[in-house]
Amino acid sequence: MEKFLSVDEAARLLRTTRSYIYKLVCERKLPTYKPTGGRLLFDADELIDFVHKKRKATHDELSNRADSILNRRP
Repeated sequence: MEKFLSVDEAARLLRTTRSYIYKLVCERKLPTYKPTGGRLLFDADELIDFVHKKRKATHDELSNRADSILNRRP
C-alpha cells in the first residue's frame, strides 16, 4: 500500500518548508495528488525518487565520464 503524505509531512521528509513545497508544486516540479480537488497529497516514494534524480555528480565522476567519452573509438 502506498503511503501518502500531507504538505507538512512532505516538508519534513525533504527537510524544507511548507512554502518551498508549495513553490515546487506551483512550478510542477513535484508530483502531487488532489483526490478531492483541495488537499494536496504526496507519494513518499515519489518524493524520494525526486531527490535521487537531482543528485549532482562529483568531480571524480565527471572526470571519469569525460575520460570514457574522449577515449571512445568510433
